[in-house]
Amino acid sequence: MMRHPRSRRLLRRGFALPLVVMLAMAGTLLVAVMLDRQSGQTLMLGRQVEGVRAFHFQRGLREIIQAWVRNQTRYARQMPLRAAIDPDGRIGEISLADGTHIVLYVFEGQGTARRGTVGLNRQERDDAQTVLDILGPLSPQEQKAQTREHGPVAVSIFSAPVETLAAIVDHVTGGEHSGDVLEAILTLRDDPNVTTNGLAKPEITQHLEDGKAEELQRLLTMTPRLWEVVLEADLGPDFSAVPTRARYWGLFLLPDARRTNTYERVQVLTWNSIDLGPQGDGQTVEQWRRTRDQDDARRR
Repeated sequence: MMRHPRSRRLLRRGFALPLVVMLAMAGTLLVAVMLDRQSGQTLMLGRQVEGVRAFHFQRGLREIIQAWVRNQTRYARQMPLRAAIDPDGRIGEISLADGTHIVLYVFEGQGTARRGTVGLNRQERDDAQTVLDILGPLSPQEQKAQTREHGPVAVSIFSAPVETLAAIVDHVTGGEHSGDVLEAILTLRDDPNVTTNGLAKPEITQHLEDGKAEELQRLLTMTPRLWEVVLEADLGPDFSAVPTRARYWGLFLLPDARRTNTYERVQVLTWNSIDLGPQGDGQTVEQWRRTRDQDDARRR
């Protein structure tokens, strides 16, 4: 039985319609894949650009901090670095040719006990454990607030809580004359003209038995090497099409002043770009640090 020509045309149309739909779906899928790939490449490129930018900020900042440390220690200057820092933590400002304005802040980061032992020698590991034992059992929240992963073992007398200093002094002295030693240390802490060898003063050593003065200077320090560094930059029009503010934060380990190798470089332990957000863009460094610490406390 022969089909009517019109019926054959309808059959061909019925067969062609699903084919057209399938081709349209395949084309749409191909376009979507291409767009997704292009979007991924754009995102990856953006991350690479941001990584290069952060890398150069880090390298440049390290050189600036290195120069600052060398300048402060030139001519065998014996004053602690903290004497060169403004009350708000500011150490200097830099204006670049592209219109970018940078402000540098540093804050001590060695006022807590070290819990990590990676990279420590046997004596340092023993001293680190001693300080942890002195503090006693710590809850997870207390451990996060009173201990750190990086830096030398010795605790800074300038930024440690008085309770921590009192516990360490009581351990070293065995309880005898601990009040006199603690008072002398707090006097050093409050003296704006104090020298870096203050822990060796007779006012302290006269109350310590043989060998205890050395132990005290292993557990406490007046020359902290672990510093929190904050870089705040108002990016100029030549750097960014849209003028904006950038903030970076990191931990820096300064060279050991007791070593004679003056070419030892500042070590960058951590370095991060801070997402200021729509509200954080207007925060000062002090406000941002306070908010960050409060957020950390809530997360604990």
